[in-house]
Amino acid sequence: MNVQKSYLWFRRIALIATVLSLCVVVLGAYVRLSDAGLGCPDWPGCYGTLTVPESQSAITQAQTAFPDKPVVAHKAWKEMIHRYAAGTLGLLVLALCVMGWRAKKFISISPWVPTSLVFLIGFQAMLGMWTVTLLLKPAVVSAHLLGGMTTLG
Repeated sequence: MNVQKSYLWFRRIALIATVLSLCVVVLGAYVRLSDAGLGCPDWPGCYGTLTVPESQSAITQAQTAFPDKPVVAHKAWKEMIHRYAAGTLGLLVLALCVMGWRAKKFISISPWVPTSLVFLIGFQAMLGMWTVTLLLKPAVVSAHLLGGMTTLG
Protein backbone atom coordinates (compact mmCIF):
# COMPACT_ATOMS: atom_id res chain seq x y z
CA MET A 1 0.00 0.00 0.00
CA ASN A 2 1.46 3.36 -0.93
CA VAL A 3 2.04 6.18 1.54
CA GLN A 4 -0.93 8.29 0.46
CA LYS A 5 -3.36 5.39 0.76
CA SER A 6 -2.09 4.38 4.19
CA TYR A 7 -2.32 8.00 5.38
CA LEU A 8 -5.89 8.19 4.04
CA TRP A 9 -6.80 4.95 5.86
CA PHE A 10 -5.19 6.25 9.04
CA ARG A 11 -7.29 9.43 8.86
CA ARG A 12 -10.50 7.50 8.11
CA ILE A 13 -9.98 5.10 11.00
CA ALA A 14 -9.08 8.02 13.29
CA LEU A 15 -12.33 9.78 12.35
CA ILE A 16 -14.38 6.63 12.91
CA ALA A 17 -12.64 6.08 16.27
CA THR A 18 -13.35 9.68 17.30
CA VAL A 19 -17.05 9.36 16.50
CA LEU A 20 -17.18 5.95 18.18
CA SER A 21 -15.50 7.31 21.32
CA LEU A 22 -18.29 9.89 21.61
CA CYS A 23 -20.84 7.11 21.14
CA VAL A 24 -19.17 5.00 23.84
CA VAL A 25 -19.27 7.89 26.34
CA VAL A 26 -22.92 8.62 25.53
CA LEU A 27 -23.80 4.91 25.74
CA GLY A 28 -22.00 4.66 29.08
CA ALA A 29 -23.97 7.58 30.46
CA TYR A 30 -27.20 6.09 29.10
CA VAL A 31 -26.42 2.72 30.70
CA ARG A 32 -25.75 4.35 34.05
CA LEU A 33 -28.72 6.72 33.98
CA SER A 34 -31.15 3.99 32.90
CA ASP A 35 -30.03 1.88 35.89
CA ALA A 36 -28.56 -0.79 33.63
CA GLY A 37 -25.00 -0.53 34.96
CA LEU A 38 -25.28 -3.95 36.56
CA GLY A 39 -27.44 -5.42 33.80
CA CYS A 40 -24.74 -8.06 33.47
CA PRO A 41 -23.35 -9.22 36.82
CA ASP A 42 -19.99 -10.35 35.45
CA TRP A 43 -17.34 -9.03 33.08
CA PRO A 44 -16.48 -9.17 30.18
CA GLY A 45 -19.42 -11.39 29.35
CA CYS A 46 -22.97 -11.41 30.52
CA TYR A 47 -24.08 -14.21 32.85
CA GLY A 48 -21.05 -16.20 31.74
CA THR A 49 -21.63 -15.85 27.97
CA LEU A 50 -20.67 -13.36 25.27
CA THR A 51 -24.28 -12.34 24.66
CA VAL A 52 -27.34 -11.75 26.78
CA PRO A 53 -29.17 -14.99 27.63
CA GLU A 54 -32.45 -15.03 25.70
CA SER A 55 -33.64 -18.60 25.35
CA GLN A 56 -35.41 -20.16 28.31
CA SER A 57 -32.62 -22.68 28.81
CA ALA A 58 -29.96 -19.93 28.74
CA ILE A 59 -31.95 -17.83 31.22
CA THR A 60 -32.35 -20.83 33.53
CA GLN A 61 -28.62 -21.53 33.31
CA ALA A 62 -27.82 -17.86 34.00
CA GLN A 63 -30.11 -17.75 37.01
CA THR A 64 -28.52 -20.93 38.35
CA ALA A 65 -25.05 -19.41 37.98
CA PHE A 66 -26.12 -16.03 39.43
CA PRO A 67 -29.06 -16.76 41.77
CA ASP A 68 -29.04 -13.27 43.33
CA LYS A 69 -29.05 -11.51 39.93
CA PRO A 70 -32.22 -12.12 37.91
CA VAL A 71 -31.90 -11.78 34.13
CA VAL A 72 -33.38 -8.48 32.95
CA ALA A 73 -32.75 -8.64 29.21
CA HIS A 74 -33.38 -5.00 28.32
CA LYS A 75 -30.88 -3.82 30.95
CA ALA A 76 -28.36 -6.49 30.00
CA TRP A 77 -28.54 -5.52 26.32
CA LYS A 78 -27.88 -1.86 27.14
CA GLU A 79 -24.78 -2.88 29.06
CA MET A 80 -23.55 -5.30 26.40
CA ILE A 81 -24.02 -2.83 23.54
CA HIS A 82 -21.85 -0.39 25.50
CA ARG A 83 -19.22 -3.12 25.97
CA TYR A 84 -19.32 -4.13 22.29
CA ALA A 85 -18.88 -0.49 21.22
CA ALA A 86 -16.00 -0.01 23.68
CA GLY A 87 -14.34 -3.21 22.47
CA THR A 88 -14.65 -2.08 18.86
CA LEU A 89 -13.11 1.27 19.82
CA GLY A 90 -10.22 -0.56 21.46
CA LEU A 91 -9.58 -2.56 18.28
CA LEU A 92 -9.70 0.58 16.12
CA VAL A 93 -7.23 2.38 18.36
CA LEU A 94 -4.95 -0.66 18.33
CA ALA A 95 -5.07 -0.59 14.51
CA LEU A 96 -4.21 3.14 14.59
CA CYS A 97 -1.28 2.39 16.87
CA VAL A 98 0.11 -0.25 14.52
CA MET A 99 -0.45 1.97 11.48
CA GLY A 100 1.11 4.93 13.28
CA TRP A 101 4.32 3.08 14.05
CA ARG A 102 4.54 1.52 10.59
CA ALA A 103 4.12 4.88 8.85
CA LYS A 104 5.70 7.18 11.45
CA LYS A 105 7.89 8.86 8.84
CA PHE A 106 4.94 9.72 6.64
CA ILE A 107 2.14 10.83 8.94
CA SER A 108 1.89 14.19 10.64
CA ILE A 109 1.26 12.98 14.20
CA SER A 110 3.51 11.15 16.58
CA PRO A 111 2.83 7.41 16.88
CA TRP A 112 2.90 7.99 20.63
CA VAL A 113 -0.58 9.54 20.42
CA PRO A 114 -2.35 6.31 19.40
CA THR A 115 0.02 4.33 21.64
CA SER A 116 -1.04 6.36 24.67
CA LEU A 117 -4.68 5.83 23.67
CA VAL A 118 -4.13 2.06 23.64
CA PHE A 119 -2.97 2.25 27.26
CA LEU A 120 -5.76 4.66 28.23
CA ILE A 121 -8.43 2.42 26.70
CA GLY A 122 -6.86 -0.62 28.37
CA PHE A 123 -7.11 1.19 31.70
CA GLN A 124 -10.69 2.14 30.81
CA ALA A 125 -11.47 -1.55 30.29
CA MET A 126 -10.12 -2.28 33.77
CA LEU A 127 -12.25 0.53 35.21
CA GLY A 128 -15.26 -0.91 33.39
CA MET A 129 -14.56 -4.30 34.94
CA TRP A 130 -14.16 -2.76 38.41
CA THR A 131 -17.38 -0.81 37.91
CA VAL A 132 -19.20 -4.14 37.67
CA THR A 133 -17.18 -6.20 40.13
CA LEU A 134 -17.18 -3.47 42.79
CA LEU A 135 -20.94 -2.92 42.31
CA LEU A 136 -20.91 0.66 40.99
CA LYS A 137 -18.60 2.11 43.62
CA PRO A 138 -18.91 5.91 43.07
CA ALA A 139 -15.16 6.58 42.88
CA VAL A 140 -14.71 3.91 40.21
CA VAL A 141 -17.74 5.07 38.22
CA SER A 142 -16.45 8.66 38.33
CA ALA A 143 -12.96 7.59 37.25
CA HIS A 144 -14.49 5.57 34.41
CA LEU A 145 -16.45 8.61 33.21
CA LEU A 146 -13.36 10.83 33.50
CA GLY A 147 -11.37 8.29 31.49
CA GLY A 148 -14.05 8.28 28.80
CA MET A 149 -13.95 12.06 28.58
CA THR A 150 -10.14 11.93 28.39
CA THR A 151 -10.34 9.40 25.56
CA LEU A 152 -12.76 11.65 23.74
CA GLY A 153 -10.55 14.72 24.24
